[in-house]
Amino acid sequence: MWLVNCSKKDIDFLFYNKIVHEKRDKEHALQYQSIVDVCFAQYINSGRYWKTKWRDLEIDEFLKKYKRSQKFEEIAKRAVELGKCKLGKLIPTDQTPIEKEENKIPK
Repeated sequence: MWLVNCSKKDIDFLFYNKIVHEKRDKEHALQYQSIVDVCFAQYINSGRYWKTKWRDLEIDEFLKKYKRSQKFEEIAKRAVELGKCKLGKLIPTDQTPIEKEENKIPK
């Protein structure tokens, strides 16, 4: 993650100057260098917003959820408005008792 946050100049420097390592650190050094290689090849650095399919999917899912929530809010507003117009009073909510239902509940 720290390598992705490096500037373009830093990524170029790390790409052209390969890591010198001891035998016991070979695995870690190769992992580190492979990330540098990917960052250099894909032009990934802190100064550039890089796009991937993952980010596009994330944006699409966010927009779908946002549009869905907006639709539900509009439907709820219309229902309240229709209740006010047709009944002359608000539609009962969870907190307002309904008299017919109250009589059915055993005491």
